[in-house]
Amino acid sequence: DISDLEKDFGYSDRDIRHRFNLYAFADVGPIDVNVRWQVRSAQPITPSPRFLDGVDRGRNTERKNNEFNSFDWRLMWPIRFGSQGRYQLVPIVEMFNTFNSRNFIDPFFSDPLFNFDGFVRTGLGDPRQLQLALKFEF
Repeated sequence: DISDLEKDFGYSDRDIRHRFNLYAFADVGPIDVNVRWQVRSAQPITPSPRFLDGVDRGRNTERKNNEFNSFDWRLMWPIRFGSQGRYQLVPIVEMFNTFNSRNFIDPFFSDPLFNFDGFVRTGLGDPRQLQLALKFEF
């Protein structure tokens, strides 16, 4: 029935039911600690095929396999020197995706050229990464 708009109801392509972001910064003695934790649930997708055995399975009634979970942290140890502590040398250690979550970015995608769902990246997410840095401030 073409006049029954109930069958066209569906969640937005960008619908994310649950989203949690935690950000914290603390001075622990001489060390600065920075923590970020991001978690979100999967986005909806229309089942393929949408019509199965004459039954409309609806628009965006299933969920993709693209849940996201990333725990990142940074440690900084500023070392001041020079007259009145004018200069500062800051060793930095950072880790991204600490628990090495799989984080599929969008496993159900079409040609990225014609993908307008708001995500430019596709495929597997970033693996666990450790970064070391040395910053000089003057």
